[in-house]
Amino acid sequence: MSLPDQIGPIPGNPGTISSRARRFTATADAILEAVAGLRAAIADTAAHESKALDQLAENADETATRLESLEGRYREAGEALGSFATVLETAQSEAETLVRAHAEAAAAEERYEREIAHYREERQRTTDPMVAVDLNRHLMLLGQRQGAQSSAAADAQARFAQIVQRVRTAGVDAASRMRDAMDSDGYNDGMWDNFSGWVAENAEILKAIHSVLRIVTSVLSVLSFFIPVLAPFAIAAAALTAGLSLVLAATGQMSWVDFAIDLITVATFGVAAVALRSLGTTMNALKGTRVARLAAQGHGSALRSVTGSFNGVLRGRNGLSLGRVQLPSTAWAREVWGAKGITSAHFLRVAQRAQAGAGGPLDDLLLQIGRGQIATIKNAFLARTVATMPGTVQSIAEPISGLLEGRLPGNPVSGVIDSTLGGWQHVKDAATWKVGS
Repeated sequence: MSLPDQIGPIPGNPGTISSRARRFTATADAILEAVAGLRAAIADTAAHESKALDQLAENADETATRLESLEGRYREAGEALGSFATVLETAQSEAETLVRAHAEAAAAEERYEREIAHYREERQRTTDPMVAVDLNRHLMLLGQRQGAQSSAAADAQARFAQIVQRVRTAGVDAASRMRDAMDSDGYNDGMWDNFSGWVAENAEILKAIHSVLRIVTSVLSVLSFFIPVLAPFAIAAAALTAGLSLVLAATGQMSWVDFAIDLITVATFGVAAVALRSLGTTMNALKGTRVARLAAQGHGSALRSVTGSFNGVLRGRNGLSLGRVQLPSTAWAREVWGAKGITSAHFLRVAQRAQAGAGGPLDDLLLQIGRGQIATIKNAFLARTVATMPGTVQSIAEPISGLLEGRLPGNPVSGVIDSTLGGWQHVKDAATWKVGS
């Protein structure tokens, strides 16, 4: 409900609000009556010996307890709305009086303004000094009366502002009482609880999608070493995985440990991507520096010489050809895997083998910067490997334990594996909880 700032009627229907309050109170009374009936039925079952009746009594007792807590919600809502309706009705009545008083004061102020304008014109036209004195005296009296009406109008506006603030405060208090009653009765029916319920109903499907996304992320991360254009897709897949795991963890369907692992994956991809982009810039700077150094030494084709030097160290990177597809050689694949990317492997070959234009403090500095960027890339993927290792070990160890137990019952290795897996699962269970629980 929007309340006016300038003086005027206060909107709202106290009768409708009071009617809703009475409905809430009547519902609370009906719940109390139902609870009393359930309690009486429970008491009657005590005279009979029957497991079915005992179970019925237990269920009825649980229902009665839940209804008692629900009764408090409706009782509090009825009282809160009833109080607000009373404040609103009183405020509307007071506002009506102020609206009339303000209108009368404003009308009188305008009337005095017209009279003052009339007598000022007469004062300008008169030539008799005595008449001018009488007109000045009358104008002063009219000004005092006009000022009194202005003060009355301003006082009405100030009192109206206080009334509106009282209604606003009462509305906020009533809403707060109702929210507190809803939050404290143990019933979960808010937007977050509804969303959590939907996630719980579809948890198996969402977890399956999450597992597929993890596999896709892992595959794309490996392929991006050899096909750099896939790197953005790997980051996007990792971000989707982390987002879905956040939803599952926040609703209590997945451990926060799993979310942390997915978050680390996104972070390491991001760090590696930034370092890889910086490494490309360093490569260009290194090439430019070497070209400039050769040119300064009087070399006639400095650019061609440095470019040939860079390209020459990459010979031998191609392996088998499958039609139009050129596979990398085994040695080059190992270098790319070890350096965590084609750009990194290229840089390392240049640093170790390309000599055209090499040398000098700036060249050494760029080589040092490039090696540092490669170290950052490797450390990022090492951190990701360490973070994901427990899950990888678990996925491998579980079938191994089952296989050993099936073929060699009672073997100690299977027991150690199960104990370790149980400890890890205990950690994940301890870190599984719903936001707002």
